Amino acid sequence: MPFAQWLRPPRHVLAIFLGIMLVCGGALGWLGWQVLEQDRALERQRVQERLDLATDHVAALLERSFSDLDNYLNFLAGPAAQEPPEGVVVLLATERAVSVDPPGRVLFYPAAPASDEPPAATFAEGEKLEFQRNDPAKAAEFFRSLARSHDSRVRAGALLRLGRNLRKAGRNEEALGAYGELAQLGGVRVMGVPAELMAREARSSVLEAMGKRDAVRREASLMYRSLATGRWTLPRAVWEFHVEEARRWSGTGPWTERERNALALSSAAEWIYDQWRTGQGSRGRRILRMEGRPVLISWMADAGRLAAVLAGPAWLGPVWKAALEGRRVRGALVDADGQAMIGSVDKNARQAVRTPAATRLPATLQLTSADSSGDLAGLTARRRLLLAGLAVLALVLLTGSYFILRSITREHAVARLQSEFVSAVSHEFRTPLTSLRQLSDMLSKGRIPTEELRQESYDILSRESERLQRLVESVLNFGRLEARAFRYRLEDLDPAALVRDLVAEFQEKAAAQGYRVELAQAGEYPLIRADREAFGLALWNLLDNAVKYSPDCRTVWVGMARDGGRLAIQVRDRGMGIPAAEQKEIFKKFVRGAGSRASNIKGTGIGLAMARHIIEAHDGEIRVKSEPGQGSTFTILLPLEKVA
Repeated sequence: MPFAQWLRPPRHVLAIFLGIMLVCGGALGWLGWQVLEQDRALERQRVQERLDLATDHVAALLERSFSDLDNYLNFLAGPAAQEPPEGVVVLLATERAVSVDPPGRVLFYPAAPASDEPPAATFAEGEKLEFQRNDPAKAAEFFRSLARSHDSRVRAGALLRLGRNLRKAGRNEEALGAYGELAQLGGVRVMGVPAELMAREARSSVLEAMGKRDAVRREASLMYRSLATGRWTLPRAVWEFHVEEARRWSGTGPWTERERNALALSSAAEWIYDQWRTGQGSRGRRILRMEGRPVLISWMADAGRLAAVLAGPAWLGPVWKAALEGRRVRGALVDADGQAMIGSVDKNARQAVRTPAATRLPATLQLTSADSSGDLAGLTARRRLLLAGLAVLALVLLTGSYFILRSITREHAVARLQSEFVSAVSHEFRTPLTSLRQLSDMLSKGRIPTEELRQESYDILSRESERLQRLVESVLNFGRLEARAFRYRLEDLDPAALVRDLVAEFQEKAAAQGYRVELAQAGEYPLIRADREAFGLALWNLLDNAVKYSPDCRTVWVGMARDGGRLAIQVRDRGMGIPAAEQKEIFKKFVRGAGSRASNIKGTGIGLAMARHIIEAHDGEIRVKSEPGQGSTFTILLPLEKVA
C-alpha cells in the first residue's frame, strides 16, 4: 500500500499508530527507569557530597580573601604600607575631612571639602554694579582689578565674575581669556567648585553660544576626562551636574567598564559614610549592589572616625572566579532578600547552601554543579545501553512523527492554497462578468439616454471583455505549463524591439489607470531565441504586478543591460515591497504575499509562477530584490549563448 494512502481519511489509523508507538516507548522507558533508579540514587548522593565539599572550599577561600582586605582598616592608625589592589579603595572620614586612597578610583566623594573662600564683601562693589546698576562693563573693570590680586582665592572669584560680565557685555573672546586664566588656578575653590572645572564649563558654554562646535567638543572632552577619572573632590550632586553637561557637549558614548566600576565604588563610599553619620554600626562587613554592580564594604568606626575598605567589581570578579576555578561549580552570593550579589543562581538545580552564620561571609553562598554531564559519567554499561536503546526508540518515534506531520501539513497547505486560488479566480471572474451583465442589460433595454453615455458603456464592455479574456487565457496557460503541454515556438527576436513593443502595449492599459511606464534602453543587443507570446506573457505579468502593488507611486521603470554573459531585463517599482521571508515563496503557485492580502489587492497567485516557468524554459532565471516600503525590482536573465 502506498505510503500516501496512510495519510488519507479516516485519520484514526494515524492516531492508533502513534498511540501504539507511545505505549511501547512508555513501557520500555518504565522498565529502564526501574533498573536505573538505584544507580541514580547513588549518583545523586555522590554529586551532593562533591557539591557540599566544593562549597566548603569556596566559602573558605572567599572568607580568606575578604579577611585580607580588613588589614587595610589599619589606616585608622596610620598610612598603609602598600597601595590597595586594583578595584579596592580605602575611605577615611572624620568630622572635618574625607579622603580616599588611592585617589582617582572614585568619581565623587560622600562630602564636599571645607571651603576657604574670601568674604562676600570682597566682591560686593562689583556685584552691585552688575546686578543693581546693570552695568556689566564697569563691573568687568572692577573685577579685572581684583583679578591682579596675589591671593589665588580672590583671583579665582574675580576671574569668574569678570568672565560673566564680559559675556553680558557681548565680549565673548575676552570672556574666554578670563576663563582661561581661571583654569590655570587648578584646584582653588570658587563657589565650592575647583576653579579649573568652573572655567572649563564656562568656556564650553561661551563656545556653544558662539557656535564653535568643534571647540566646545574639545573643551568638554577635557572636562569629562577629568570628571571620569575622579580628579576633583566633588559631592555627588555637583559631580552629576557637571558630568551630564560634559557628556552633552562632548557627545561622549556609553559609560566604559572602568567608569561604571568607579561609579559603583563612589556610591558605596557615599552609603557607608551616611551609615556612619547616622551612627549605625561600629564594625561590619556587607556586600551590596551599587549602580547594578557588586561592592564589598568592610568598615570600622567610632564617634569621630570612619575607616572603610571598598572592593568593587574589578576586585570581586577575579576573586570569585579564582574561588570557583577547577571545582566544577557555579552559583552566587545571595543577600537576605534573595538577590544575587555576585554570580547567578539556578533555582531548579540541586544546590548546596551555606549561610553567613556558618561561613562569616557577608551573604549566603549558593552553589550548583557546573558540569551535569560530568556528574553522570560514572553510570554503568547497562545504563548506557538502556539509555542508547531509549534514545534510538525516541529517535524513531520523533522521525516518524516528523514525516507524518510534515505530510499532513503539506496536504493542508496545498488544500488551503487551492481553496484560496479558487476563491480569488471566482472573485476575479465575478467582477468583469457583473459589469458585462449590468451594461448589456441597460443597453438592451435602452436605459442609457445619450450617445455619449452609450459609447462610454461600449468602451467599458470592451475593457471588461478584454480583462475577462486575459483571465481565462492566464488560467489556461498556467494549466498547460503545469501539465508540460505548452509548446514553445522559438524564433530569432530582437530583444530591444520585443521589450519596446510590449511596454508600449502595456502602457495603453496602464495609462487608463493613471500609470506611466518608463523604458530605458542603452546600446544594441544581439538576437535571442525566444517564444514571442510566452516571453510577452512573462514580462506582462511583471509589469501588471508592478502597477498592481504600487498604489502610491504611479511610475514603473523598465531597463535592459548586459550582466556578464547574460541579458538582464529589469522591471522596477516603488510599491509596498516584499518581505525577505516571502521572496522565495511568491514564485510558487497559488502563493500571494501577506501584504497583498492585507491590502485587499486582487490576484490569483499564478502570475509569478507562470513567469518563472516561462523564463526557466528559455534557460533563463528570474530574480527579485525588494524591501518593504521601498519597492521591488524583478530581473529576467537570459543566457547570451542562446543568441543566434
